[in-house]
Amino acid sequence: MTPSLTVLAAAFTGRSERCRRVRITGVDALIAEPRRGSDRVVVFANAATPRGIDESAVGRLVGGLASAGFLAIAPELPHVRRGEVTTATVDTLVAVAEAGEGAVILVGASTGAGLAILAAADPRLTPRVSAVMSIAPFASLREILRMATTGHYRNVRFDAVPLVATATARSLIASAPTDPAVAALLSNRDPRRFDMLFAELAPATRALVEELSPAARIGDIRAPVEILSSPYDAFFPAEEARLLAAAGRNVRLTETTALDHVRPRIRPGLVPVMTALHRTLRPADADARRPQLAPSLAS
Repeated sequence: MTPSLTVLAAAFTGRSERCRRVRITGVDALIAEPRRGSDRVVVFANAATPRGIDESAVGRLVGGLASAGFLAIAPELPHVRRGEVTTATVDTLVAVAEAGEGAVILVGASTGAGLAILAAADPRLTPRVSAVMSIAPFASLREILRMATTGHYRNVRFDAVPLVATATARSLIASAPTDPAVAALLSNRDPRRFDMLFAELAPATRALVEELSPAARIGDIRAPVEILSSPYDAFFPAEEARLLAAAGRNVRLTETTALDHVRPRIRPGLVPVMTALHRTLRPADADARRPQLAPSLAS
């Protein structure tokens, strides 16, 4: 059975290697090891969910990766359970991925999808990343802020699930707690006023928004990147995944209705998900021979 099929089978059935909790670089983590041992490491960045790494789907994924022959790690990134993301969150993910030796594969879902991109682009980790899979990511934190506060994405109404607005507000407040212009931006509901209010943020806050935008960093990733997204995602517009793919150097975008946000579903379109997963998990030397697909728009 191919690794990708093993992982997907575990996601649907729960039959996989057992997981255990450990502490890695100061944070709790779920870890599963293959029976024969392996130096192939996958680090998974979770979505914002109240149960964090205790979510059953996380255990099935981590265990499935171990059944496929990988040492799999899912860290409990600080405050991600409540949707809060800062540069410290990225630093923690980088530290966990750096803790081992050799190459590492980064996989992320939803909030974690952006974190996986940001961590893979970090110069401390970039040389060791052999592949990245980003499932249901966003591209621009500025545009997500616009959508979360005004309900409009690129001048079109987009009613994202309420968690997007909550998580975005928490992240900006935590990242720029002393910027007095943050409150006005977050309370605004008029899309015509957003750009003016955004310009009133402190320069350091605007720079931070850029720093936490995967589209601004994906061009720094040397490894191949797989992006998966549903064309009808209820969290982030599909255009965000397309923009992120266009900004990268070596990226494949798979849009499929077999994804319910980040969860695979047994329906037409699941085969491309398995194929993308296969490309992510295949040996690093095979990835090294893969040609670049597009120039980076972020360079």
